[in-house]
Amino acid sequence: MLSGEDSGIFKECVVVSKDIKVCFEGPKRVSTSKLLSYDFFFSDGPNLISPRLYELMRRESISGVQFVDADLLIGEASYTGYKIFNVIGKSPAFNLKESVSEPLLSYMPDGPRWFSKIVLDNEAVLSSDVVRAEEDSPTIVVTARVKSVLENGLVRGVQFKD
Repeated sequence: MLSGEDSGIFKECVVVSKDIKVCFEGPKRVSTSKLLSYDFFFSDGPNLISPRLYELMRRESISGVQFVDADLLIGEASYTGYKIFNVIGKSPAFNLKESVSEPLLSYMPDGPRWFSKIVLDNEAVLSSDVVRAEEDSPTIVVTARVKSVLENGLVRGVQFKD
């Protein structure tokens, strides 16, 4: 079973062991049908995707993501076929001249940055279809093809910002 401290591995852009057993617990006081209608679930640990989104991404051969089996528990019911959405690549993606940022720590001016405005670099060549931005690893960036596939597939739970 994956503990909270272990879940940070999914933000590091590395392939993880398939032997990990992951179980997500949904809130007990939630409409199960409404929750299950979503395809992408953001969390403070790893992100979770529905079986439908997994099949769509697999069918379209979308690169840059490792899928790890996970169960979803809502009350007493268990739902299988869900996957952890583990982004395994990083690429430079921001236009740093137009983006607005400041040092996360004032005593480290060249260290990590906090971005109040992100402008993507239209000339950036991503290393795969899905990557984490090298400039800000919580930010996930996808190619135009992936955006089109997800929008045409009516995927719920994903929001694109241009």
